[in-house]
Amino acid sequence: MKLGVRQYLAGLVLLFISTLFVPQAVSDFARAESTGTPAPAEAPLLLAIGLLIILAAAACIAWGYWLTHRRGAPRKRNPEDDPDEPLMRPGYGPGPSDQDSWREHPLRRPERDTE
Repeated sequence: MKLGVRQYLAGLVLLFISTLFVPQAVSDFARAESTGTPAPAEAPLLLAIGLLIILAAAACIAWGYWLTHRRGAPRKRNPEDDPDEPLMRPGYGPGPSDQDSWREHPLRRPERDTE
């Protein structure tokens, strides 16, 4: 796997697992508030576990981001690889040489010196 992908996947799995705890706790608190009854005893525990899992997921995703971006943006190794390089654009490069004169009229055959 590429560097940092494992951490991204672990973070996403942890976020998915947190959906098993947080919504149930929020539902228990909302039901208790709407009915006027006390919240179940396990609701705060479920909420705490869910929030810890969310923090662990955020840490995994941040770790993966750090692993993939710690050296900054990749540097261009060769300016000729960049199509926007000014020397590669027409009119900005060196003038055509005698050998390249056929490019001015591509349908004509180049004149050859037969001495």
